[in-house]
Amino acid sequence: MRLLSTVLILFLIPSILIGCTGSPGQNEGGVLSKEQVLKLNPDADIFEFDGKVYSTGVDWIEEEELIKDEQIGEISEGMANKLPVGAKIFSPKERRDILIVEYDGKEKRYLLQLGE
Repeated sequence: MRLLSTVLILFLIPSILIGCTGSPGQNEGGVLSKEQVLKLNPDADIFEFDGKVYSTGVDWIEEEELIKDEQIGEISEGMANKLPVGAKIFSPKERRDILIVEYDGKEKRYLLQLGE
């Protein structure tokens, strides 16, 4: 009986600990949803384009030297939580995981949100 209790405890504790350490997108290895991104950061500045969520506020993308390529879209109603409708979306020549958005003379860079 004592051996059975010990074995159960040895299997039960790691299972509980693994279940408690997860975060949205962890071990999903794919594109995060709006809900997952906002769960990680409720104040995130995001937009959804072609079924993928992009977020700004990532320091290293501001330092990247990027050249705007072609306009690939425009922000429409319900597509973004902080961008105005009509903002223009551009792809850069150098990267496929970053999009550039222009509005009111401003330019912001948004990074594709992926799970771990």
